[in-house]
Amino acid sequence: MMYYKIINDREVFSDCRTIQTNEGIWISNPTAEQIAAAGWQVYVPPTPPPPGPVTEPDEWDIVQAVKKMLAQSTEDLSDEDALAVAALYPTWISKVGEQVSVGERYWYDGKLYKVVQAHTAQQNWTPDVSVSLFTEVTIDEWPAWRQPTGAQDSYRKGDKVTFEDKHYVSLMDYNTYSPAAYPAGWEERL
Repeated sequence: MMYYKIINDREVFSDCRTIQTNEGIWISNPTAEQIAAAGWQVYVPPTPPPPGPVTEPDEWDIVQAVKKMLAQSTEDLSDEDALAVAALYPTWISKVGEQVSVGERYWYDGKLYKVVQAHTAQQNWTPDVSVSLFTEVTIDEWPAWRQPTGAQDSYRKGDKVTFEDKHYVSLMDYNTYSPAAYPAGWEERL
């Protein structure tokens, strides 16, 4: 059992196995009458209010609501602006089994990816390995050259790449060749 009393304007709690009487005598294992005579009262904890409905949204609810609100605003952002707010985009894994459209952006493994070919997202078609379906969103002026899988992710005239530690600019649309495989399709830049 717990007891309490006011000492120096503070509530002090004790199990009262040993108490000091008003005369300054210490008593071990005091009786209930001795405890009461020393000014201690039985402590009864306050009854908590009955559980009620949660009226305030939690942090998760707020974050999800903000993401939904901003989803429309993020569709038209430039790649540079999209990277600045990448956390607002849905995760790729949340779209598995759903249809995704060209231009949509998804967060995967710490990077932002853009859909380059409409498809139904599948578990084994991750953005990092399915280069015919996704391209990494980057503002790198000279991104690393990657092998296009077809017209949907081919290089356009003016696209810049880094290939074998050199910078190149595509000289034609629908360029699917590397600078080594078709040098006439690329201009080396210093």
